Formats: sequence, structure tokens, C-alpha cells
Amino acid sequence: MRAKTVVGIEQATRLNGRKRQSVRRNVARWSRIIEAQRQSPLTVVEFCRRRRIAKATFWYWRKRLVRAANPERGAQRFLAVPIIAPAAAHIEVELGTLRLRLEGMAAARVIEAIVGRIDTGAQR
Repeated sequence: MRAKTVVGIEQATRLNGRKRQSVRRNVARWSRIIEAQRQSPLTVVEFCRRRRIAKATFWYWRKRLVRAANPERGAQRFLAVPIIAPAAAHIEVELGTLRLRLEGMAAARVIEAIVGRIDTGAQR
């Protein structure tokens, strides 16, 4: 997997020989760091704190390596699931301490609208 990842990232950067070696070293280094975190019982936050790694940098490299290894994985973010709810049904969504309860056919329409906005990336 690592060789395929290195090649994918190198092709994406299209750099000269010296920079390409630097990219290869960075890819190898970050592959080891991310694998060490996976093997560790620590959370990403604690792992980064102990190694003095910026969390944003860790997430950047993790995302970059995953995309390079599985380019088709990021193609679709959501799976369309039809919502079929009878009039008497209700839907509850819990987000931490917040609980949202929707009743009847309106529940299905609200959920469809939310999923539609998320799917299209629409923002207020």
C-alpha cells in the first residue's frame, strides 16, 4: 500500500528529482506516524500532544494518504436512502445533550431537506 501511495502523491505533485525525494521521505515518514497512532491506545489528540505534532498537520497527512491509497473512496460521500415513514411515525435525533423529535410525514420531509443540503454542500 505504501508504494502505491508514494507513486500517487508523486504523480500529483509533478516535481523535479530533488523535491520528489523529499515528498517520498515525507510520505514514508507520515505513513509511519499515522500507523504508530493506529497501533497506539491514545486518541489522535493525545498522540499529537505527546509527539508535539500539530493536529491539523496530522489530519492533513492522514487524509492525503487515505485519498492516495483509495482514490475512488472519496467520490461519493453519502449513500441515498429513501425515507418511507407512515403518518404516525416519529424520528428522533440525538446530538450530545440535544434531542430533536419529529412527528409524522413532516419528519421525512425535514430529514430529506437536511440530507439534500448536506449532499449538495449548500451553506447558509
